Amino acid sequence: MSSWLKRLFQKEKSGADAVLGISLTPGHAVWCLLRQTDTGPQVTQSHGLEQSFASPQEALAALLASSPPPAAPCYICLSHQYYNLLLVDAPDVPDQELREAVRWKVKDLIAQPLEQMVMDAFRLPTDAYRGRMNMLYVAVVERAMIQDIVGLCDSSDLDLCGITINELSMAAVARHMDALSERGAAFLYLNGEGGTINLVENGALYLTRTIELGSGGGVFSGNIEFQQDPVDNLALDVQRSLDYYESQIGKSGITALYLVSDSQQQNSWCEGLSERLPIAAQRFALADNLIHAESQAAMDGGLLAPALGAALGGWRERI
Repeated sequence: MSSWLKRLFQKEKSGADAVLGISLTPGHAVWCLLRQTDTGPQVTQSHGLEQSFASPQEALAALLASSPPPAAPCYICLSHQYYNLLLVDAPDVPDQELREAVRWKVKDLIAQPLEQMVMDAFRLPTDAYRGRMNMLYVAVVERAMIQDIVGLCDSSDLDLCGITINELSMAAVARHMDALSERGAAFLYLNGEGGTINLVENGALYLTRTIELGSGGGVFSGNIEFQQDPVDNLALDVQRSLDYYESQIGKSGITALYLVSDSQQQNSWCEGLSERLPIAAQRFALADNLIHAESQAAMDGGLLAPALGAALGGWRERI
C-alpha cells in the first residue's frame, strides 16, 4: 500500500540509521528522532514547544531556535488546519500521472487558482466501497506555504525529505501498533478547537472526516454548537463515521477508538465515549517498543504522535 504514503514534497532518498519527524500545528511544534536499535526503530530523543504560531514556517523556526534537532533525513507533518483534504473519483491513469490528472478534478472544488496550490493524491485500498467505486483523497495546500517551509529548511541545513499530512501520519502510527495487526481502529485526533476522525485498517486509511469543537469553526454534522456536552457531540460524529464505514465503504473491522490529544480535559472524555459507543475508547499511548529505554522522549503520546508518524512513514520509505 505504498501509494498512500506519497508526500506533498519529495526528493531522492537513501538508507539511513535515523530519521527525524517534525509536527507543526497552530499551537505546538515537536520533533523526534527515530533511530535503529537492536529491537528496531525507536525514539531516542524528542523536543516540543507550546505557543501560538501564525504559520507552520513560524512554528518550525521557533522549534529549531528552541532546540536544534540532530542531523538526519527529515519528514514534516502538517496539521489539518493547513490543508484541504478532498475525496474524489480516481481518474483512470497510471500512478505516475495521478497528480497531474487530479488537478482538473479539484479546480472546481477550491477557491484558489490552481497555480497557487500544491496537491498530491493517495488512493483508497481496493476493497473500499466494496470495489464499486475507485476513490482517492487529494491533499491541497498553498504553494507559498510549502515554499516557505522548504526555504527555511534549506537555510537551516535541515535535510528535508518529505512533507506529509496528519491523516497519513496517524495511519503510519497504526501500522506499528501490535494490537492492530489484524483489526482496525478509529483515531480521534483533537487539536485545539477541532480535529479529525480517521478510520484505519491494516495500516491503511479508509475514511477521514474533519470535526469542529469551537464556536469559531465551520458548521459540522455533529451539531457541536447545539449541545452542552462535547462528549455527546463527539460520540455522535464517531458513530456516524462508523455507520458510513460499514454501510458505504463496506467494512466493519473497527474494534477500538483511540483518543489522540495532549489535553487532559479531552483525554478524560474516554470513559464517556465508551459509554456512548459500541467500541471502547482509550487514550492513545506510545508503544513501549517504540521508545528507547534511555530516551529523553517523555512527552505525552498525543503530542508526539504526528511527529512519530511522519518519522515512521519516512523510515518505511527508506528501508
